[in-house]
Amino acid sequence: MTEAASKLERAFWQFHTDNPLIYRLLCRYAREWKNYHTHCSIKALFERVRWQVGVETRSGDGLKLNNNHAAYYARLLERNEADLVGLFRLRSQRVQCTFGPRNDKLPPGLHIA
Repeated sequence: MTEAASKLERAFWQFHTDNPLIYRLLCRYAREWKNYHTHCSIKALFERVRWQVGVETRSGDGLKLNNNHAAYYARLLERNEADLVGLFRLRSQRVQCTFGPRNDKLPPGLHIA
């Protein structure tokens, strides 16, 4: 990494390391979605993961999927999974993260995605 990670990004990496199931589920659901659509909302996938983890695996009491992690997961999926590049409409972040596209290459937005 060429620049220091923000507090939010460090929290994301800790969560990601501690909960590898989340990445696998997001990846699986993104691929399912891509079979029918050209773009996807990472927030929609988050809600599906919440359902999966909270209801179907019956382990929803302890795991909390923080919305702050959404933008990082979208970038990580696009960085690591060649077939998912371009699936998410990324926006510039308030604080540039240490991976994924640079803010100056992304459209500005009122929200972080």
